[in-house]
Amino acid sequence: MLQNSWRYVVLFFVMLFAVVAPAQAAGSSTGNTSSSAPWPHHFTVDGTPVTFYQPQLDSWSGDTLQGRLAISVKKGTATTKDGKKQDILAYGVGWFTARTETDKQARTVTLRSVTLDKVNFPTDTANQSHYLALARKALPQKPFVASLDQLEATLAINHADAAQASQAVNNDPPQIIFSFEPALLVLVDGSPAVKPTSASGVSRVINTRSLLLIDDGTWYLRFAGKWMKAAALAGPWTQTSVVPSGLDKAMQDAVAAKQVDVMDKPSDEMKKALAAGKYPAIYTSTGPAELIMVDGEPQFAPLAGTNLSYVVNTAGDVFVDAQADNTWYVLLSGRWFSAASTKGPWAYVPGDKLPADFARIPSDSPKSAVLASIPGTPEARESLIANSIPQTATVQVSQASLTVHYDGNQPQFKQIEGTVLNYAWNTATPVIQVAATQYYAVQNGVWFSSASPLGPWAVATLVPPVIYTIPANSPLHYVTYVHVYGHTDTVVYVGYTPGYYGTVVTNGVVVYGTGYPCNAWVGDVWYACPATYGYNVAFGYDAYAGWTFGFVAGWAWASAWYGPYWGPWYGWYGPYPWYWGPSVAVGNVYGRWGNTVAQGVRADWYNPWTGNSGTGVRGSFYNEATGGHGYGYAARNYNQYTGVTSGVAGGVRYNPETGRAVAGQGGAAYNPNTGNAIAGGHNTSVNTNTGRVTNSAGVTTRTDQGATAAGGFNSKGAGGDVSGKGYVHYDASTGQVTHGGVVNAGGNVYAGKDGNVYRYQQGQGWQQVQPDGQFKNVPKPPAESGVTTDQLARQRGTERTIDRSGATPGAQGGNLSGATRQNVQGAGEHMQHQNAGRAQNFRSFDRGSYGGGFQGHMGGFRRFR
Repeated sequence: MLQNSWRYVVLFFVMLFAVVAPAQAAGSSTGNTSSSAPWPHHFTVDGTPVTFYQPQLDSWSGDTLQGRLAISVKKGTATTKDGKKQDILAYGVGWFTARTETDKQARTVTLRSVTLDKVNFPTDTANQSHYLALARKALPQKPFVASLDQLEATLAINHADAAQASQAVNNDPPQIIFSFEPALLVLVDGSPAVKPTSASGVSRVINTRSLLLIDDGTWYLRFAGKWMKAAALAGPWTQTSVVPSGLDKAMQDAVAAKQVDVMDKPSDEMKKALAAGKYPAIYTSTGPAELIMVDGEPQFAPLAGTNLSYVVNTAGDVFVDAQADNTWYVLLSGRWFSAASTKGPWAYVPGDKLPADFARIPSDSPKSAVLASIPGTPEARESLIANSIPQTATVQVSQASLTVHYDGNQPQFKQIEGTVLNYAWNTATPVIQVAATQYYAVQNGVWFSSASPLGPWAVATLVPPVIYTIPANSPLHYVTYVHVYGHTDTVVYVGYTPGYYGTVVTNGVVVYGTGYPCNAWVGDVWYACPATYGYNVAFGYDAYAGWTFGFVAGWAWASAWYGPYWGPWYGWYGPYPWYWGPSVAVGNVYGRWGNTVAQGVRADWYNPWTGNSGTGVRGSFYNEATGGHGYGYAARNYNQYTGVTSGVAGGVRYNPETGRAVAGQGGAAYNPNTGNAIAGGHNTSVNTNTGRVTNSAGVTTRTDQGATAAGGFNSKGAGGDVSGKGYVHYDASTGQVTHGGVVNAGGNVYAGKDGNVYRYQQGQGWQQVQPDGQFKNVPKPPAESGVTTDQLARQRGTERTIDRSGATPGAQGGNLSGATRQNVQGAGEHMQHQNAGRAQNFRSFDRGSYGGGFQGHMGGFRRFR
């Protein structure tokens, strides 16, 4: 019911708040169309109607896309036997090349500078040259917009993921800490670097984002308006309400300088727990570490068709394998580690060496997100493709500028191992020395060059290839994912793939971080190295952002409560604190430059109900598309009133003394108020009152920030078949409503690589255009035509579109106030009657289409909300 109501919300908002900006069809000889108009695009050139159908992908390298599209030219009209007029059309295939601008948040690819290379009109070859001239003349002055989801699906079906280079990363396991009570992780980058503060007698540890102060030999930690103290960094830490007077001044100075994050806006549940005197356990680490918090004793649920069970009451990905003596497996930063118990020791397990049952995890299960981290699965293939697609922009050369700050004012260079390059390590900006008078730097996804490390810096129009040889063991490896694709006298075309934010391809999957240790710069200030662990990085498919990653930092209590602080993360503060719960980690970095510097960061939209088109903005550093922030997991049954967490245990229970999972039968339930756990089947009562009591009520979803609704539809009628989607985002603080979407009409016409034009009709199969311009049923098109692959790609693209409508388990919906909800639902009920049959579920794509013998619908959903 809730999902259905959100479909009505969409229809209501789309109609109520539509911006009036009608799409225009070209009537002049030059041809013109709105970039946001639906497919197909219609033109009239020299009095002749010309139609371009939805483009299909042949290849995509950098920002250059080559493809083909079906074209129809009206030759005249004829009268049918029943006296009706009918257009006589010549159908052909056009091959084109275009420069792409990708907006990964809007899920669109804008095709600019389109050139039509050749055409083939198999049913009217005599006029082919004339049709080519008409088509070239009809090419729009404004760009085409294509679906990023469809293009990614095409690449995955064509096995383009296999072409991605695998990096040699370090997979040494971090320190893995299990906590069965509320906990926080304090990360220090190496041995504590203690520096005096402006407060007399007070020192601060500068190589951490936590506020760690030392006064008279006592260590102090500040978070959520509270102080804790210890005799040493390792603890134990206890709450204190009385601290030396100088600590407040030292804290204020560090906060003002944005050197620390003191969690000054804690969640409501944390406030309540602290007010009740319930403080978290504090764990500290000077090396790579991950904290996995479990709400009480682990509760297990089975995964159908496997011998695996997973821990229900944790935000992490934690499994036990009954077939291997209940060995534990955890997934951290895209890497698998195993141990006999939660106490370790842990060992890295390559994804292709996991027990076979992991690849059999049902794609519709609550843990299907981990399939993206198992080589060879359809989910891993799509994740690899998404990781290879760049976010692009067009940067005004005269507007972008760079100033580099060095600790100590002068650069200090170190050699990049395995190369002839040097880099300055006493700055937060990656500055690379290529030659004595040749320096390059990256800021917010844009390359700059200079003859001196002190500047002046200018936007680079070319980057030396040697920079792209920086190996994975270098702390500057991430800059190799930022590219310059071309330039004019006034602009430069740039882009970056997610590797700029820290992802790496290795062993057939995408992981986060290279895993290599690094000596960070510690002088008067601290410049961090890229960190692989500490933030519970998780990968998955988000309906609004596609395949991506997010940080579980801040889930209730667990993990570090701040994000990374290097490269593109350094000095950037999103609109919301990390500890409010993460959402999609990666936004469009070019948005930081502003629209006067970088174009291509806005998305066009089209309203299928009114025919109006306009432009809007989606997303930011956090996922604003959902209107909330947090990290949710399905199949966790938690009653916030009774404190009882339950799961179908699948014959597994946990021994807190040994850290092992032991065999049992039946279900399990745990009540943190009594400390009692019951394992069903054997009617065995186990007393787990060990002091490990959790007060975390799980993730809180804020409802006062706004709401988002999205809808998919399918309409058949005399005007043609139309399918598409839209989203509406309402911001409660501003009252603004933004719209978005890509709509396809006539999306069943395909341009074959063999030069023929085909059409696919659901339930009727394939048709091929005939000399009279009509379509006739034919057997399955030849493989060399490529259209069956294209049809599957459109099917998968449409399915992703519908995911954003809230029609599937993987989609997310926002929240509205009660009064607004009643109004919207009332309108929705009215519109349900008017639009009955328009919204349909398109989840028909079989993941077996990617090969490998897999079955079922695509999985990988992880809720970033």
